[in-house]
Amino acid sequence: MSPGLAVARNEAHAASAVIGDDETILLMIRPSPWFIVTTSLRAFPPALAAGTALAIATLDRSIPWDVRGAVLASVAIILARAAWQTVDWIVRLYVLTDRRIVVRRGPIPEVSVCLLNEVAGVGQPRRMLERATRTGSLAILRGPSRRARRARRERRREPQSETKHKRVRVEHSMEWSVVADAPQVRRTILLAVSRYS
Repeated sequence: MSPGLAVARNEAHAASAVIGDDETILLMIRPSPWFIVTTSLRAFPPALAAGTALAIATLDRSIPWDVRGAVLASVAIILARAAWQTVDWIVRLYVLTDRRIVVRRGPIPEVSVCLLNEVAGVGQPRRMLERATRTGSLAILRGPSRRARRARRERRREPQSETKHKRVRVEHSMEWSVVADAPQVRRTILLAVSRYS
């Protein structure tokens, strides 16, 4: 069995846990391996602050550690974050079907779902580290579609009773983080939204 076929079989098995039999999978990807690096670097400022605080505390002779212990504590924080993000990367799966968008994420797997008719758009935040690694993230905007928003604006011009309308919001649990070829993936999602919703 070829390695590519084994990987495809593992991906299909992972998707079967979150996708129904009556759905057609249009796109199924995992984040780029750069996900581990870019998300682990977020722990660097807190680790640096903790190491600095511990190093300053060594000025007190009654403290039982030295500067080397402070540096090791900072390194341990970064390594713990990298281990957590590695497990998250292994579990994380982004799936686009003909009905919905599904994101499985987290070391303790959590599944988030958004129906295609609830997708108002797909944003693409530009983060410096992602630009350097030629990856990108996609933010799923949830709320009424453009057509529904346009119809609502037209209705507002007519006098009628005031009703509360849903607003478009970024769905953070649905973010597709650090994916390779993010512009193409974004186009695929938007095409599926326009075709199937």
